[in-house]
Amino acid sequence: MRLLRDRDSERGEDLRDGGVEKSICGVGAPSTQPVEVEQLLIPACRAFALIALFLLALSSALCAQTVRQLRGTIEDTSHAAIAGAEIVLDQGSQKRHVSSGPDGRFTLDSVTQNSAEITVSAPGFAATHRSLEAGNADLEFSVVLEPASVSTQLEVTASRTPLPASETPDSVQLLTSAQLQTSGALETDDMLRQVAGFDLFRRNSSRTANPTTQGASLRGIGSSGASRALILLDGVPITDPFGGWVNWSQVPRAAIENVEIVRGGASDLYGGQALSGVVQLLSKAPEGTDATLDLSYGNQSTPNASGFIGHAFGQWITSAAAEYFRTAGYTPVEPQQRGAVDNSAESLHRTGELQAQRQLSQHSRLFLRGLGYDDSRHNGTIIEVNRTRSWQAAAGFDWEGHSGDLLQVRGYGGAEDYHQTFATVAANRNSETLARVQVVPSRFWGVSAQYSRNLGTRNSVLAGTDFSRVNGESDDEILTAAKPSSQVNAGGINRSAGFFVEDIAHVTQRWIVTGVFRFDDWQTVTGFNRTTSFPSQQQTATAFPDRSETSFAPKLATKYQVNNVLSLRASAYRSFRSPTLNELYRSFRLGNVLTVSNQQLRAERLTGVEAGPAESFLNGKLLLQQRFFWAEVHRPIANVTQSTTPSLITRLRENLGSTRATGVEAQADLELLKYTGLSAQYQFVDAQVTSFPANPALIGLQVPEVPRHEFTFQAHYADPRLLTLAVQGRNSSSVFDDDQNTLLLDSYFKLDLFVSRRLNSWMDIYAAGENLLNQHFMIARSPIITLGSPFVGRIGVQLHVRR
Repeated sequence: MRLLRDRDSERGEDLRDGGVEKSICGVGAPSTQPVEVEQLLIPACRAFALIALFLLALSSALCAQTVRQLRGTIEDTSHAAIAGAEIVLDQGSQKRHVSSGPDGRFTLDSVTQNSAEITVSAPGFAATHRSLEAGNADLEFSVVLEPASVSTQLEVTASRTPLPASETPDSVQLLTSAQLQTSGALETDDMLRQVAGFDLFRRNSSRTANPTTQGASLRGIGSSGASRALILLDGVPITDPFGGWVNWSQVPRAAIENVEIVRGGASDLYGGQALSGVVQLLSKAPEGTDATLDLSYGNQSTPNASGFIGHAFGQWITSAAAEYFRTAGYTPVEPQQRGAVDNSAESLHRTGELQAQRQLSQHSRLFLRGLGYDDSRHNGTIIEVNRTRSWQAAAGFDWEGHSGDLLQVRGYGGAEDYHQTFATVAANRNSETLARVQVVPSRFWGVSAQYSRNLGTRNSVLAGTDFSRVNGESDDEILTAAKPSSQVNAGGINRSAGFFVEDIAHVTQRWIVTGVFRFDDWQTVTGFNRTTSFPSQQQTATAFPDRSETSFAPKLATKYQVNNVLSLRASAYRSFRSPTLNELYRSFRLGNVLTVSNQQLRAERLTGVEAGPAESFLNGKLLLQQRFFWAEVHRPIANVTQSTTPSLITRLRENLGSTRATGVEAQADLELLKYTGLSAQYQFVDAQVTSFPANPALIGLQVPEVPRHEFTFQAHYADPRLLTLAVQGRNSSSVFDDDQNTLLLDSYFKLDLFVSRRLNSWMDIYAAGENLLNQHFMIARSPIITLGSPFVGRIGVQLHVRR
């Protein structure tokens, strides 16, 4: 500036002296213009200098405001890195896109705005927006993505093809990985009990319950040990092949990404085990390197370890998972009725899973999975024990065409050996005698295939077929006065085959209609019973005639979006369940209750309808659902009491005439604040016997083990900088433990808690408790009363690495 002033001063002197003119930029030249013109150029030169100074200052300011680099990490609520998340930087005049790497990190260079907006999104998570106020230094920050709301998540179970949960007409419940990881409960079945209407045959946790009591049912249909809901792992059945119950701990918890539950008859797509619905466990699928490990120790001498590791490289994805659990348990018999034979119900299980996936091309993949399981238990007395050993192998092929065509093929097979001892307990429970030793070997395999195709922009068609075969028998050594008196071998083969066609029509943008047609053929062949008496070795053999049944299971469902707030859903369907080999051929004794098999059992048939609205308020932060349902089961299989004495209750498996379950379910999900969430569910169901010609006295009585009222709630607070806190509660009304409605089990309320604190990016410490109020609730009455687990607490550490 001083130089400019000096030049202006010199220029003025030259002009006054009539000397040589300076050019506008100060370059000398002969003067050829009048003095008046030169005087006009002087202000212009000064203006130009001022403009140059302004531009120089502005340039300096802009350079000072440039952010050289933005760096960040994208994480989920468990603080695990999210690979492949999309980050969009909005700088006003332009938008820039970048994706997070396998470790969840991203980098944006040369950000030249003083302020900017970024939007982060990833599949399965709700998009989030963030404002950045930048200085002249680099910025580094982390973004935590919350799971997507129910209305935006994709589900694959209800229609056997990916469909937004907001579009499906069915009653679908999604349990996310965040909900599973922050559950106070340790076992998978206890986590699922947060869904109102999900029940096992007994009200106890699978951590100590007898495996044969772990069959699941939905919506008050009830179970008699065999599950009336199909349980899947990535589309492959994992229910016990012989008995139909569920070994809930056979899948390592660390390997489960989320769970989908479809309430209501689902035989139209899944065949003869989905009488009241489907529960599908979906495995983790690593995109880079993903490793998790949960280590804990609790009261009742309960160590637990569950881990998962997966890695994606080139065209391969491999993973391994394992779990170890042991507990000294508790004594289940009510204290006032205990005797010398009563001790703790201990359990121990080990399970492992290996999986490999090969991407054959951009549109096809092949996978192979192996699952092994070993479980042993003491059932509350000195003599009564059981052990389960099983393995399963599954393989699959997926192909996706350019026009959206999708082909899926699955094959699976495996074996299981179940061993159990039964005892006769004295009335004073101070002595017991070995009464039966039972070994149940079974083998199974199955295949399925489905093909889907889009017909235009509003119509999708899905067709599929499946076949399964189970071969098993029950080998029983019966003892009298602790000496073998006879050997009974009974078993057979179950075969089932079916095919289905489904059409999903988007009639309008607001109206979806789904129709399904399915046909099944079920056969029981080579049934037999051989009895060998001791010590005479006399043998009696019976060959049962082959039997077969067919089933037609259609379904029609619709969903109509009235407006942005209200939608209406309705469906009508038929469903069925064929009897298991266990129900046909295996008799068993639990305490003082003897249940006898029945080779003449027929398949159960269900006819049902349901309808109700769903509402969305506060931009989707408050979701409400209500649904009325009615289901009538023809020929339901029940344990019907034949005789009762002080030392023995004898029951026979029989087909009743019919039962009916009528009820309503309601659900509310609220996520109003950033780190908090609240959900609640309620189900009322009136389940009663409506027909039984063989014993009319049972008509009008309640179906055993079905509560009329169930209420659950979950509340959570998750701030990664502070702590994660989750509370779960479940209330169940009283139920009857027998078909004659004489043995009442009281109502109960169970409260669970989980709290964790993040130490760094790869480690959390936590504490969790089940049954915090230490409720002593009944789970069985024979008439000896057995109780559910008292308070169970544990502390642990969660390790997680994702790159």
